[in-house]
Amino acid sequence: MLSIKVLLLGALAQCAWALVSDVPGLNGPIPVVPDTQGSKTRPSDFIHPGLWHSHSDLETMRNNVLGNVEPWKSTYQAFSYDSFSQSSYAMRGPFAVISRGGISNYTSFQADTRAAYHNAIMWYITKDDAHWKRSTTILDAWGSNLTNIIGTDRSLMIGLDGDLFVNAAEIMRWEGGWVEQGAKWQGGSGFSIQLYWLFARQSVIIGQANYGIVSIKALLSFAIYLDDVAMYNYALYAYKNDLCAGIESTIDSSTGQSSESGRDQSHSMTGLGWLALAARVVNNQGYNLFTYANNLLLKGSEYTAKYNLNGTVPYDPKFYRCEAVLVNGPWSKISTDQRGIQKQVWDILHYSAVANKLQNPWTLKAKQATDALGGERRVTANDMPSWGDLFFATKG
Repeated sequence: MLSIKVLLLGALAQCAWALVSDVPGLNGPIPVVPDTQGSKTRPSDFIHPGLWHSHSDLETMRNNVLGNVEPWKSTYQAFSYDSFSQSSYAMRGPFAVISRGGISNYTSFQADTRAAYHNAIMWYITKDDAHWKRSTTILDAWGSNLTNIIGTDRSLMIGLDGDLFVNAAEIMRWEGGWVEQGAKWQGGSGFSIQLYWLFARQSVIIGQANYGIVSIKALLSFAIYLDDVAMYNYALYAYKNDLCAGIESTIDSSTGQSSESGRDQSHSMTGLGWLALAARVVNNQGYNLFTYANNLLLKGSEYTAKYNLNGTVPYDPKFYRCEAVLVNGPWSKISTDQRGIQKQVWDILHYSAVANKLQNPWTLKAKQATDALGGERRVTANDMPSWGDLFFATKG
């Protein structure tokens, strides 16, 4: 069976040039949405760098590492030894076609994007040209050779690995002076071509619950890199208002219950982390999304943290996700499956609350529980960037 899968991927790769010149499989038009607070009106409204890290964020990180200030110092020390942070990291790709689904080969892209991002951070802190070269060669290699993204779970791959990919590019472009290989005034080649057609346009069809959240948070990043006003406004509007993936559809405003709370706790935590990453991006564009809807994201964080620290919380069986039937729902009671603090989301949630001077007792306890287990350190998947005490730390 494995050999058949490999042969099929090989065949797909051979026809990749035909695919890349066509419209990708998932490619909806960008809907025109009503104006909402925080929207952009022209490309020059965008702030760069302005995804997970603004210039100020990067300076905070660098200055505190060089100044031996905790928690940046010790987290950076571990981060700098991580294999993905090495300028000698050996690329596992690129490939013309990557897939996540029944047939998968995406782990090469997953690893390379993390290495590109880690090396971008390492370059900014150390100013070592070897890290600049490692990050940008990965960006150019995949940006020049990738021609299609396929598979039933492509939306997850695009929203997770693609977001890491574009965050590396944003740093290297605006802080490092990187110019995409193949970029020309006529268009037609280079990193941004792949980013637009294979990543951004395939995220426009927003799914339900976490599937939709991951697309929204990635679309915000893609839109900023591309200076795409319509795409950004659409994603921001969806964050607030999408009936199946918007924050008010996925967190109960009365209690903080997640629409996935009856399914399992892993999905509840992951959704919070992705909403927090989206809020951080929008914050770096000048609009505070973390406090939106009377601090709804924090309310969701407190609810899920409390329950996963063995606290008692209310549960409404009528508050559940769209298409719950796809995952054996709806659910009559809150799930104990995967209960416990085991997702790397608590640093960004805690530090976002601190930055907004908001009390977050259960979220803080969840972070402390994570820290007691070694903190948000090395990961092999890209659900979250991890290393929160380096990337997101702030002083209250």
